[in-house]
Amino acid sequence: MGRAILLGLTLCLLSGCAEQQAKNTAKLSQACQVTKCDCASNFMTLFDHQPVIWKPDGTASCPEGYHLRRIQPAPQSPG
Repeated sequence: MGRAILLGLTLCLLSGCAEQQAKNTAKLSQACQVTKCDCASNFMTLFDHQPVIWKPDGTASCPEGYHLRRIQPAPQSPG
């Protein structure tokens, strides 16, 4: 019984993290239009990266097993 509860809590935590990652990726896919981005490996983030794949609607995406990463700071707004 205890293992089932622990497994359930772990799955809930992981699904929450995956949902947050999806929201961040959606925001970053549009931000990469104005800042430099690449696709970092989900496993070897520092050593393995790929170029961004541009969709027809102008948003950025990555191949399977990679996630978007901003490699240049966001532009400063004038003012």
